[in-house]
Amino acid sequence: MKINDTPRLRITLILSAVLLFFLFVFAQRIKTKELFASKWNAPTESNKEPLHNPFATEPKQKGAHVFGYLDSTDFQTLRQNNLEWITLVAWGFQKDFDSPIVTHHDGDSLHIQQHDSSWVRQIGLVRAAGFKVFFKPHLWIDSPTDGKWRADIVQASPENWELWASSYRNFIIRYAKVAEQAHAEMYCIGAEFSRLSSEKPEYWKTLIHDIRQIYSGKLTYAANWYDEYEKITFWSDLDYIGVQAYFPLAKNRNPSVEQIAAGWNNYLPALESISKKYNRQILFTEMGYKSTSESAIEPWHWIEKNTPSDSLLSLETQANCYQAFFNTVWQQEWFAGVHIWQLRTKLKRKHRENNMDFTPQGKPAELVIAKGFE
Repeated sequence: MKINDTPRLRITLILSAVLLFFLFVFAQRIKTKELFASKWNAPTESNKEPLHNPFATEPKQKGAHVFGYLDSTDFQTLRQNNLEWITLVAWGFQKDFDSPIVTHHDGDSLHIQQHDSSWVRQIGLVRAAGFKVFFKPHLWIDSPTDGKWRADIVQASPENWELWASSYRNFIIRYAKVAEQAHAEMYCIGAEFSRLSSEKPEYWKTLIHDIRQIYSGKLTYAANWYDEYEKITFWSDLDYIGVQAYFPLAKNRNPSVEQIAAGWNNYLPALESISKKYNRQILFTEMGYKSTSESAIEPWHWIEKNTPSDSLLSLETQANCYQAFFNTVWQQEWFAGVHIWQLRTKLKRKHRENNMDFTPQGKPAELVIAKGFE
């Protein structure tokens, strides 16, 4: 019996050793997989820089700025246009480009609380309808001197700078709290402060850090297309490189889709380069075109101001601008999406079809956008 049992015992021991080895290897693979998954997918604390997976691809943002109170009657049209994001704008104000105080409320603390609660309800209503929300505070200059605007904001003394920095911080922190309470998916820390974004980078880095203590969603900054987005050094502290994309794309009136698309080729290399430099996707935090024959020449001009007196209605040019965008920019891997300027609620039919404003509603451009977002 002992002689016959020895080979059997050896076989049993060998099989047991092999089984233990495979169990050990399997356990290590599971542990490695969990560690990898936690590195890319686990939520990060709000006081730390978010981790970025360079290989992950998120759906491109299909958004539009919508002005006016939104209710259930507006959502069906937005869905038909294949919009998935709605951009909502809260306002702050200062008297002139060199004024040291940013104001953003009237009345007592009860009035402020009621105002913030109304924003929370509006954002909640939009999210309940199935849309994501980009909450994007803007600073408005009430009485600008000689065409100055927020890109020109500067303070004459260190004391005035401290006043502005503190009051702007109060403004942007206030609405960061609203964004967090309402669970808005993305928040904008500022828009088009061309001088301040390059001259005061530490201010913005500290502000971003402070906002991340309060707000847990995605963050971006909306940089001007001209002489700003390339100069910013704090992009790696944010989740997206935001660009207000009013690039001039043509030199002639009534340009074709092909002519406008060729204009985009002047800017794509620089946009791609900045994306690679900071390992962040480019998000067009704003882009829009008027319904005028020269809208591709200087897209940033408002129809209410500074519009050439000989401007001609051109629904085709507006549609061509959007089609060229979808033909060129939309397909880029470094591109995260767009938030179109602008749509309005309860817009009457007579104000849709024959006005020269930015709204694409009721115009051929609306169909182009819906198809591009499809």
